[in-house]
Amino acid sequence: MAASAQVTWAKTAENGSEIVAIGGVRKSFFGKTEWRLSAEEAIAMIEQDEWRFFIEIDDEKEWLDISEAPDGTKAISTNGPVKTLL
Repeated sequence: MAASAQVTWAKTAENGSEIVAIGGVRKSFFGKTEWRLSAEEAIAMIEQDEWRFFIEIDDEKEWLDISEAPDGTKAISTNGPVKTLL
């Protein structure tokens, strides 16, 4: 089962066309841990069911998705909840 991690910021490419990194805080029994991942690392962790990433909007979790272009290129979707971080 994937661990969940809250995303509190996202970095985009210079032209703003794609997310290149995400980061945030992961809560555990031992406290909070800050983390940072490239988009490629985050996508791999989602696909391997290691981590799930979310943002909080009005105390509700909104889960991030992966989008895939026609050429097979994968990215963290810039539609939906991640828009609030950009």
